[in-house]
Amino acid sequence: MKATKHFKTILISVLILCMLTAAGCDYIDELIERSVDAEVYGDEASYTAVSLTQETGEEVSADEIAEDEIAQEETAEAEEAAEPLEKYSELLEINPYIAGWLKIDDSVIDDPVVYTPVDQNYFLHRAIDGSDESKGTLFIAINWREGYNNTIIYGHNMKDGTAFGSLAKFADASYGRKHNILHFDTLYEERDFELYAAFYSQIDDEDLETDEHRDETEKAIEEAGIAKKAEEGEEVTADELTLNDIELYEDLGDDDIYRQEKDEDNGRFRYYYFTDLSDKADFEYFAKNAKERALYDTGVEAEWGDEFVTLSTCSYHVRNGRFVVIGIRKNQ
Repeated sequence: MKATKHFKTILISVLILCMLTAAGCDYIDELIERSVDAEVYGDEASYTAVSLTQETGEEVSADEIAEDEIAQEETAEAEEAAEPLEKYSELLEINPYIAGWLKIDDSVIDDPVVYTPVDQNYFLHRAIDGSDESKGTLFIAINWREGYNNTIIYGHNMKDGTAFGSLAKFADASYGRKHNILHFDTLYEERDFELYAAFYSQIDDEDLETDEHRDETEKAIEEAGIAKKAEEGEEVTADELTLNDIELYEDLGDDDIYRQEKDEDNGRFRYYYFTDLSDKADFEYFAKNAKERALYDTGVEAEWGDEFVTLSTCSYHVRNGRFVVIGIRKNQ
């Protein structure tokens, strides 16, 4: 074997050193041991496994070393994949809270989506750059993260058809079947969802955020932003704050913040609480109720592990009415 020949050559060269120094003899012993290892195990991975066994006292096989190397490569690939898609580069400079993009072919829905859990409704009447705009920006419901299986996106039902002004067209079965693919891309991945259900619903009064509460929340955000700039040695007013000066994101942790509301749902199907579907019972409850309320059958069924995107807008068929469109992405 090549490894054996290599060590034999070194051994011959070092024999001379052994005559001159005791350290050389010690080195000879180490080389002999490595030569035997190389003869027995043959390749570098196996030798590394033997070395690790000698140093740590733990048995590590060549297969385990190979598996570890594969895992490290996969981790590196995952970290590389975590870089936002190139198409978001300019948008993220304008708005650091961009979470993705929603598009429905042959419709006016083709817009960026933000996620601001500190104040879910911050962009309710703001453009993507933070300026005032009546139609606002599409935004994701609070308590959202990868693995929760349901992304709820809100938008205004604008009379001119912008934002979610055209969403109610899905009430017509022929329109829904013709526009049955919902493209919702995150910052890191392009994804397609197939139409699962479209139905009318209603928000309970107790679940509506008041204008007073919204104003208080925004005032606190502005005050925190002004204080942050002051610490940096700069005095600014609320009007001078940029989106990079305020904090609209926070990690909500792993707890399901709507657990109690789900448990007390009592068949009313308050779909807007079902963002976290990591629990199989919640997933099945959401899928079943959406299907039962659907205006027509899309022919698509849900299975545990699938992922939903839920689009919600105001509807005027009842007080606090809502119109909901749900897409499903089959488990890959």
